[in-house]
Amino acid sequence: MDINTQTRCLGIIGNPLQHSLSPLLHNRTLRHLGLNYVYLPFEIDANQLKEAVNSIRSLGMAGINVTIPFKEAVIPYLDELSPESRACSSVNVIVNQSGRLVGHNTDGAGFMQALQEHPPKKTESALLIGCGGAARAVAYQLAAGGFKRLILLDIDFKRAQSLALFINRQSDGLAVAIEMSQKAFEQNANRTDLIVNCTPIGMFPDITNSPVTNLDAVEPGTVICDIIYNPRVTMLLNMAKTAGLPTVDGLSMFVNQAALSLELWLGVKAPLEFMRGVAENGLR
Repeated sequence: MDINTQTRCLGIIGNPLQHSLSPLLHNRTLRHLGLNYVYLPFEIDANQLKEAVNSIRSLGMAGINVTIPFKEAVIPYLDELSPESRACSSVNVIVNQSGRLVGHNTDGAGFMQALQEHPPKKTESALLIGCGGAARAVAYQLAAGGFKRLILLDIDFKRAQSLALFINRQSDGLAVAIEMSQKAFEQNANRTDLIVNCTPIGMFPDITNSPVTNLDAVEPGTVICDIIYNPRVTMLLNMAKTAGLPTVDGLSMFVNQAALSLELWLGVKAPLEFMRGVAENGLR
């Protein structure tokens, strides 16, 4: 579709963005739907965040996605939060409603939909590596979904404590914060039903890294998830497959949250299977 004076803009803000499939996915989908929109990447620094958010209004953009490291930092610059984003204190979608910027979160719902591919046999305990914006959405959904214990690991112990405090305000005693190390991981990985990597460790181009060095302490049947989608099979998931553990990659979560984003911006039904095909081809 040709860009003209009626074309409206969507986009994504974050840093880094070189790994992102969002422009490819959304532009192909918008063209497939015959909609006069374009989706652009905006890699910004932290000191540009307020100005970037204000530009959504001044440029008449329909909305944007927000990715690392701005999912929490963007909140003070918004006019309103949806119940989901308020509940998890994390925003990955901004909708411009006639100049009023409303923050939403589709990460948590996208993750839970993806988890249905290989649901854990039990929902007693989940271990999250990393406690940033995406982890807040995932932890909130896991707590709401019936998990009785959340083990939160982060190299920044204060960040793990902050997320545990947030979860425990809603479900007293459910979450415990632990400073991340291989030893701490091993001490807790043998008594959990689900392990989720919520860090960018292993993301393109840093594909040879993993948040843990091995999975020897993990019990058979434990589901291993990685919210990274590029590469689709991260070093962590490769270790899990080698160990015979069930895995869930980040591509399904990515496509699910993208489809929900599109529906929020444009009020149309997202073509989920078409979008999945675009994303899969984009990683080949």
